[in-house]
Amino acid sequence: MKKLFLLFLLACCSFIFIACQSQMDKMTLLDTVSDFSISKSKGYGGLNEDYFVSIHQAEDLSTFEGILKNAKGVKSDVDVNNEKPDYDLFVRYKNGETHGLHLVLGNEGEESIFMYIGHEKNGYTISSEETKLLKSIIDVQ
Repeated sequence: MKKLFLLFLLACCSFIFIACQSQMDKMTLLDTVSDFSISKSKGYGGLNEDYFVSIHQAEDLSTFEGILKNAKGVKSDVDVNNEKPDYDLFVRYKNGETHGLHLVLGNEGEESIFMYIGHEKNGYTISSEETKLLKSIIDVQ
């Protein structure tokens, strides 16, 4: 009976550990994205509200949503005091909720990384192909 209880306890702990791990595997979207705005970042931890572009077109929103959904979770070794992201993104959802994201945009052939503002140690990478697609959406060369 004791062995059965220990086995059950081990199974429960393993399930909880796996569930916690999978939460960081992908970005969490709160609803369908209604629009997003982009600004040059002034540093980690805050959102620059001086947006240079807002994206509302359905095709671009769908592509952007797909990029976020495909982003893979990674631990980030960012130095929030001495480094800064390239861009801040303010994401609005159709249900009224919002997210603030930092974006470190990769160069040609490189991955990029998104981070939720305030949670910079957990990053979400996108492929070099998705980086190129993202650059075309926000018109960054």
